[in-house]
Amino acid sequence: MNYKKLWLIPLGIVLFLASCIKDEARNMEADITSVEIAEELINAKPIINNRNVVIYIKPGAMDITHFPLEFSLTPGATVSPASGSEQDFSEPVVYEVTSEDGQFKKEYSVSLIEASVPEDFNFELYDFDTKKNWVYFYEEVVGVKQNLWASGNAGFAFTAGLNPASTKYPTQVTEDPQYVHEGKSAAYMETKSTGAFGAMFKMPIAAGNLFVGSMNVDNILSPETRFGLPFNKIPATLEGYYRYIPGEKIIDKDGKVVPGIDECDIYAVFYDRIALWKETWEDPTQPDRTWLNNDDILTSPHIVAIAQLAEGKATAGSEFVKFSIPFEMKKQVLRSDVDAFKYNIAIVFSSSKNGAIFQGAVGSKLIVDQVKVTVK
Repeated sequence: MNYKKLWLIPLGIVLFLASCIKDEARNMEADITSVEIAEELINAKPIINNRNVVIYIKPGAMDITHFPLEFSLTPGATVSPASGSEQDFSEPVVYEVTSEDGQFKKEYSVSLIEASVPEDFNFELYDFDTKKNWVYFYEEVVGVKQNLWASGNAGFAFTAGLNPASTKYPTQVTEDPQYVHEGKSAAYMETKSTGAFGAMFKMPIAAGNLFVGSMNVDNILSPETRFGLPFNKIPATLEGYYRYIPGEKIIDKDGKVVPGIDECDIYAVFYDRIALWKETWEDPTQPDRTWLNNDDILTSPHIVAIAQLAEGKATAGSEFVKFSIPFEMKKQVLRSDVDAFKYNIAIVFSSSKNGAIFQGAVGSKLIVDQVKVTVK
């Protein structure tokens, strides 16, 4: 047996993975990294993800038809239209960022939005990432496209291969009549295996998830969920329709079988964005933020109200089940603070309740449709 050749096999794997990581890094060199805009003009920090920039501005604070928005870019990159040039943001403006060596280009759709998160979601509006083919849902409010839904698909894309089908991803859209309650489509989430690469990093599964907020994938091995966007109403109930089919066996982050049957999770959180920002701004050990993350989405002291499905067990038969979950108020809410956009709302769906700690059953399926937040 040629042991020298056997020794070269793991070396080749390491070099292959290193080249993949290197290629991914080069692809990220044509980025908008931050937006420069006065704090007094906005209701939330600018949201930047892999293809969109969304800025929630205070109504009437500026003339959005002639506004000079300024960006910071990755080193050496350029942008067109130019940073600081006046643009008409009554509709989203597309900016093209070019890397320093001119080999990579990326388009960003940039929106200035005066409205808050809407109240009704039917998952009829969606598109696909041009490179990796994962789905993303969006909403239209007063004629403006809002990219308010995010998922873990951007992180999963690293293991999806070069030309992935949209059905490879944990979060998908379905037009299958058996999985649509009303209209032509619904949100479909399925817990997926991340293969040998995911298992190596103790991330053997990826739950299908969908949430109001954004996903930061600056570190592809540790993507950060950022839950919540501005909401200027007082929520009363979270309602909608769902089907849930759990997978055969639950595994934990070590790939070991865990007793029990998988459950889904459906919930909404209404929280004080300004109080959270003040706390993190004053604490040098924390990032300056206005969003909740996986560590505090259900435990933050700034949560004002929560609506959560009591049990995420399998639904019977092939019919959708209606959920109507009242928000449990934990703190007093002032109407004046609501009108001033002091609060955020996060709506979260997951095909495996413990997916955030990489525990769940491969094949667990959650389908949601016709979701709405009733208000007081």
